Amino acid sequence: MKKLIVTISLVLTIGLFCSQVYAQQGKFKGIVKYTLTWEGEAVPPGAPTTLEIKVFENQTAFDDIFSGSKVITNSTSGISYSMFDFSQVPVEGVTGKWYIKDKLEPKDIENNTYKISSETKEIAGKKVKKVDVTFKSEDGTEKNEVIWICDEMGPEQDLRFYPGLKGMPFEFPVDIEKYKITFKVSEIIEGGKVEKADMLLPTGFEEVTIEEFQEIIATLMEAYGGGSDSDI
Repeated sequence: MKKLIVTISLVLTIGLFCSQVYAQQGKFKGIVKYTLTWEGEAVPPGAPTTLEIKVFENQTAFDDIFSGSKVITNSTSGISYSMFDFSQVPVEGVTGKWYIKDKLEPKDIENNTYKISSETKEIAGKKVKKVDVTFKSEDGTEKNEVIWICDEMGPEQDLRFYPGLKGMPFEFPVDIEKYKITFKVSEIIEGGKVEKADMLLPTGFEEVTIEEFQEIIATLMEAYGGGSDSDI
């Protein structure tokens, strides 16, 4: 009887350890849902109010609501892909499926400062930490933000919103033109029908550099009478 009790205790201990490992950063699999709150005059009709990010351990996949691209990131390799499907655009030199590959380099984050404080709160059932963020531009000007991150789940580092940040942003602002948009996690679905295949670059896409893609956009704008300038 004693041997049986010891065996059961060992199984429970192993199970508890495994569940703790699963909850660690870089081990989570599921969907993280955000609610977007817009501030500013005359918020554009149809402005997106939600964002879903699929997470598979250290990788993410989501639709970029600003650029219209599909994004895949891998925090282990520091590589992200932005995919644009222009296959239905009837403009010579534009029609096709394109992707831009980006590699996070040390120089890309050397002017980003993330100061994690001891202040915490709860968002979507998770404990999150307050972070004071400072971005320094090449001309020396600084931009400061306050965000909240979770370092108990999600990829080991962020690549898209706060490159190099050791945690998953759970509440943060985005300034675009005359609007301020606050992203805040509203729901976490563990498992969430997320598979490794969701993190693979689809076939049929052709790689282009950012400069080549700017030329594609310039051609598109010119074809539709919008000029040839591009801010992408």
